[in-house]
Amino acid sequence: MELAEIELLKTENDLLKKELKMVKAELVQLKTQLQEEHNMLMESKKDLTDSITYAKRIQQAIMAPISAVEDLMGDGFVLYLPKDIVAGDFYFVEEKGSTIFFSAVDCTGHGVPGALMSVVGFNYLHQAIMEKNIHEPNEILSYLDEGVNDRLRQTGGESGIKDGMDLGLCSYDTETRILQYAGAYNPLYLVTKDGLQETKADKLPIGMNDDGVVDIYTNHTFQLEKGDCVYLFSDGYADQFGGPRGKKYKYKQLRETLEELYHLPMQEQKQELINRFEAWRGDEAQIDDVLIMGLRV
Repeated sequence: MELAEIELLKTENDLLKKELKMVKAELVQLKTQLQEEHNMLMESKKDLTDSITYAKRIQQAIMAPISAVEDLMGDGFVLYLPKDIVAGDFYFVEEKGSTIFFSAVDCTGHGVPGALMSVVGFNYLHQAIMEKNIHEPNEILSYLDEGVNDRLRQTGGESGIKDGMDLGLCSYDTETRILQYAGAYNPLYLVTKDGLQETKADKLPIGMNDDGVVDIYTNHTFQLEKGDCVYLFSDGYADQFGGPRGKKYKYKQLRETLEELYHLPMQEQKQELINRFEAWRGDEAQIDDVLIMGLRV
């Protein structure tokens, strides 16, 4: 090899070393930049998670602990499995005189948007019963319907929002054993020694009145007997995918499950419902908030 060729190769080698050095420096700089951005994202995520976790504490404070609610209901249970840290489903229980009011409510969406809706719904339910002294479930739903619609300015699409809630609401007089029920999409299941009876809800969602006219709901009255069980729920349990074929649990299977568990004490029913839900879900992700309320007379 001639000297000129050797010198040329040395020059090319030196240039290549410089280029590699520059690339290495750029990679180090990029790595540092990516690490800084990662740290910023993790910090933002922590701040967001901390805020949502605190929002959960506020939502739980509004709804009261499940143990306190179950004590108020007497022989009953609240099965509550939020999909996210905060939930769009919420349970509601109030006592006035000898009457217990209870409701399982499913707000539009889940997570933070659903949680915001839950605060609005809870406040109007409380206001209707405790401040406005409205005691008929159908009239309470109409009051809630008007309040949510007005609060979100949904008449004529003024706010551009189309949000509401589905629910079943009951009042139960512990002295007379008379139960009243009204529902917006969510039915009532009553299980007695003779089997399960479904009372369908009105297909009128809460708070979505583009024309501004308040919806009128149907009131249903039942004379209950000792041992009868009443159930209210959102759609999260029945809509969960799972099982051997990855299908929905569905309402038919939920009705069969409640009939099968009817003879068990209420807290054992609750635990068995949780066990069956988890077994059905398996490795599938939970798709929605889950809420079931049960009351035995």
